[in-house]
Amino acid sequence: MNMMMKRTLQSTLTLLTTLCIAGTLACTKTETPVTGTTQSAAKSKTPGAKSQTAVNTAGAEPESARTEVGDPMPSYAAAYLDGKPLNLAAEKGNVVFLNVWATWCGPCRFETPELQALQNQYAANGLKVIGVSVDEGDAAAVKTFVAEQKITYPIAVDPEGRIATMLQTTVLPTSLLIGRDGKIVWRQIGAVMPNDAKLKAAVEKAVAAKR
Repeated sequence: MNMMMKRTLQSTLTLLTTLCIAGTLACTKTETPVTGTTQSAAKSKTPGAKSQTAVNTAGAEPESARTEVGDPMPSYAAAYLDGKPLNLAAEKGNVVFLNVWATWCGPCRFETPELQALQNQYAANGLKVIGVSVDEGDAAAVKTFVAEQKITYPIAVDPEGRIATMLQTTVLPTSLLIGRDGKIVWRQIGAVMPNDAKLKAAVEKAVAAKR
């Protein structure tokens, strides 16, 4: 195989990999987690759709609260991996990037470096990235993933999926940007991609707002 053919093959493989990633931007939360396997892609914005786990805990959060752009973020509490409490209401005054994810979700893993980059770039300006894992069972897999990826932003655990119920989503990852006033200023279903201009603009506008 000559050099030209090798380069062509390498370019083709790179293109196929990129297309595979682009076609797998989200996972459905209703799928059964399989360790080490990327779940099938899905993108759905059906209002009110919930996984079975979310349905079982629907009473834990107010279903009537809207969580679209412009709406106030409802109250939500959980526990971080270190056992300390997460209380979103107490974060008012900060800009919060809230990311709902799971270790078994391939797109969630894919976007992790982008979230870490957001934290690194804007933390000094008042941005706080918070991940909420909806992995069922104990937090062992979550702790392992956090250590392997060297994640420095805080991770909370919500094995009952209350956050997914509140956001009315069955798709992972789902992310929100909450302004200093507690209102949602950006929302996305699916993975955050590298160099997302709309997200960058939303973050910069949010952190520029007065405390």
